[in-house]
Amino acid sequence: MENQGDTAHLLARVSTLPSILYNYHRRRKPSSKTKSTPPIIYNQGSFSREIGHAAAETYLITRLSFKLLSCLGLGYRWITRFLGLALYAMLLMPGFIQVAFYYFFSPLVRRSVVYGDQPRNRLDLYLPAKIDSPKPVVVFVTGGAWIIGYKAWGSLLGKQLSEHDIIVACIDYRNFPQGTIGDMVEDVSQGISFVCSSIADYGGDPNRIYLTGQSAGAHISSCVLVKQAIKESRGETVSWSTSQIKAFFGLSGA
Repeated sequence: MENQGDTAHLLARVSTLPSILYNYHRRRKPSSKTKSTPPIIYNQGSFSREIGHAAAETYLITRLSFKLLSCLGLGYRWITRFLGLALYAMLLMPGFIQVAFYYFFSPLVRRSVVYGDQPRNRLDLYLPAKIDSPKPVVVFVTGGAWIIGYKAWGSLLGKQLSEHDIIVACIDYRNFPQGTIGDMVEDVSQGISFVCSSIADYGGDPNRIYLTGQSAGAHISSCVLVKQAIKESRGETVSWSTSQIKAFFGLSGA
């Protein structure tokens, strides 16, 4: 009898289980709605924080970049100076165009006269408009940091001096890496030799030859003179003599 009573009591509990589950789920529905809302709010807050963080990092990087540029000397002052240089170059452009036109189209310019058998063994001659007597000669060796030297860099000098009855010979030479310093010295020496022996054919006075060089050209031409003097002191055979050079002008040389 006691077992039958327990069984009846258990069956009564089981029969009420659906109603209990129904009431439980009914009570849980509002709470589930309230819990589904916070993730949306959380995502919106996270997106706003990410935007703010990115903006803060951008500002920090920009500020540090300007600080670094300022420490390196590439700040506002550098930018203004660069713009000033660009404006200055634009103002000089008409003069550059005029000199370039003179170099390529003037009949008084003898371009690319060959003086040797090596690459770039060429020189430009700037002649006065009227040659009624032997003229003094200036041999000019251009600069260019030993890597970008070119005979046309002396076109403005040639134009100005030729207008004052002076013949100008701008010597080209091999640059690095096409040639070493020794090759450059050898090229310029051959160019001077050509001027000393052949300038009379162009109306120049071989007894009034002046040598000048600028920057790397000053270094190379001075080395040429020293090397030539050493050869002469040793009694070696030379194609030209340092005594044929009346003066040497080295401008901003190394």
